[in-house]
Amino acid sequence: MLPALRRARIIELLRRDGAAGLKDMSEALDVSVSTLRRDVDYLCEQGHLERTHGGAVLNGAHGTGIELEREIASELESDAKAAIGRHAAALIRSGQTVILDSGTTTAAAARAARGLRIPFTAITNDFTIAAILSENPAISVIVTGGQVRPGTSTLWGGDAIQSIQRLRVDLAFIGTHALSEEELSDTSIELAQLKRAILAAAVQTVLLADSTKIFSRTFCSFGGLSDLDHLITDSRLSAGHREGLQRSGLKFEAVHLDRVRS
Repeated sequence: MLPALRRARIIELLRRDGAAGLKDMSEALDVSVSTLRRDVDYLCEQGHLERTHGGAVLNGAHGTGIELEREIASELESDAKAAIGRHAAALIRSGQTVILDSGTTTAAAARAARGLRIPFTAITNDFTIAAILSENPAISVIVTGGQVRPGTSTLWGGDAIQSIQRLRVDLAFIGTHALSEEELSDTSIELAQLKRAILAAAVQTVLLADSTKIFSRTFCSFGGLSDLDHLITDSRLSAGHREGLQRSGLKFEAVHLDRVRS
């Protein structure tokens, strides 16, 4: 198991169980205690976990501007993201113009869209997503300008925002770091500015967010629930979160996961 995958699974396990000992985590992940300890130490150094006597918990004081490295984020909740991505891709119609926001869940939608047998135009600020979609010759792929966000495949900055502001598209798939009862938020001002432009450019806006992001809040707001037409999440939503979304009036679908880890 690669380090990024192990570290994603550690976070998933602690999200589910709240806390766990090193021995229990090593058995659950089928890795040695020494390997598990190095992974936990790394995640603690990055601010994602806190050590306990013999184990670890999620960092309750986790900064609202801290996010996971892309390699770990790509593996985190991968089953849910794949299911959400397939459901999102099924919304695309022949001849449409579609913005795909940068992110790991929108990348899952791109992988599903790559298999569609219909022509459409995709616009993205993520060169990983652009590479995925370009494998299908029926998809016309446009990449925004902008600067590369360090350590990621995201394009952001003034040029990226201006590229999107000039557009009027049929559909936008947008990601978020957090969704509260009132607003969408992400980890930086620059990302929030870009996402506001995407929301304004589309006739139909669809948020793609796995259930662990509902309900939470992070550093910078970029819109309200009223800016969305649709939310696609996964079926692990708690009853309380389902009720909260229903009270908000936001249309949402909680898609079934083909496979749920124990």
